[in-house]
Amino acid sequence: MSAMKPAIGRTIRIVPAVLILALVMALAGCNSEESSKSSSTAKLVVQPVAVNSIAQSLEQMKGKVVVLDLWATWCGPCRMEIPSFIKLQEKYKAQGLEIVGVSLDPITRGGNAEMVGKFAQDNNINYTIWLVNNPSALANYPAGQGIPTTYVIGRDGRIVKQYVGVQPENVFESDIKSLL
Repeated sequence: MSAMKPAIGRTIRIVPAVLILALVMALAGCNSEESSKSSSTAKLVVQPVAVNSIAQSLEQMKGKVVVLDLWATWCGPCRMEIPSFIKLQEKYKAQGLEIVGVSLDPITRGGNAEMVGKFAQDNNINYTIWLVNNPSALANYPAGQGIPTTYVIGRDGRIVKQYVGVQPENVFESDIKSLL
């Protein structure tokens, strides 16, 4: 019997060490699996880009259907439309849709990139965000009657529709489908 006691004592010391090692390995496996899941399913959040001319910047998007939304972070109705634009961008981007939000937050040289960028990140915005360097950048795309003002632009670069105020998602989706 006395010969068994040392073996039992060693077993008792080994079991906690094995359990700790197994727990560490399991947690390490979960962390790496979890981080690969989050990186593969994470939404792409864009950073705002300052532009000198909306019209010139849109030239690079010819051949796509563009929804150009003039908005501001402080505008409640503008914020209401963002979830719809996120869904539409996800659903139709592969078919040639490009949603562009033009922030009208205080216009300064380079816009208000840090604040608008944080807003985009906090709201998981997955579409292009432009800031304007000066009011003349908005030539041809005014927001004279209020915001949000949204332009639907065909593949040829011409304005097909203009909306002032909040529109339901199905209005934009109908326009998009007819142009894709």
